[in-house]
Amino acid sequence: MQVFIANIDSISKNTDDFMALLSADDRARAKKFQKQTRKLQFVLGHLMVANIGKKYTSIAHRDKLVVVATASNARLGVDIENASVKRDFIAAAELMGENPPKTLFDFYKMFTKSEATYKLGTTPACTHFITYGNYLICVVANKDFATPRVHNFDALSILAAKKE
Repeated sequence: MQVFIANIDSISKNTDDFMALLSADDRARAKKFQKQTRKLQFVLGHLMVANIGKKYTSIAHRDKLVVVATASNARLGVDIENASVKRDFIAAAELMGENPPKTLFDFYKMFTKSEATYKLGTTPACTHFITYGNYLICVVANKDFATPRVHNFDALSILAAKKE
């Protein structure tokens, strides 16, 4: 299992060039986004999935970051949140039907696990949390797995290789 992280700024200056690397269906879907940030998240996430090439993938995004978790032998789900954003986590937990967490960080662990589990579609057999600056990433899977290796995804090298 691996986790790849990229920043949408890496593709913002050459959006059309990166769009050309997507499938026709993904290009059509990307053109429908009204907000540029959301469009860039979509393009980068689908570019990452197309170039990573594992059987199972899950995509998450927050702010300028896009995360793709991959595995060859387990279904998975991933979520990312900026854990430094202040919020009324007691009220948010109650809205989710959960017991109130003790800290804001505990809330983000609960929240990211809930979102990743929703993407997985079943109760996870294994859960891992990864901190990345102010961000908390949760990866869940239907099988046990070791802590995922984290990689920065270099979109510019993909573009350079395609132009050669």
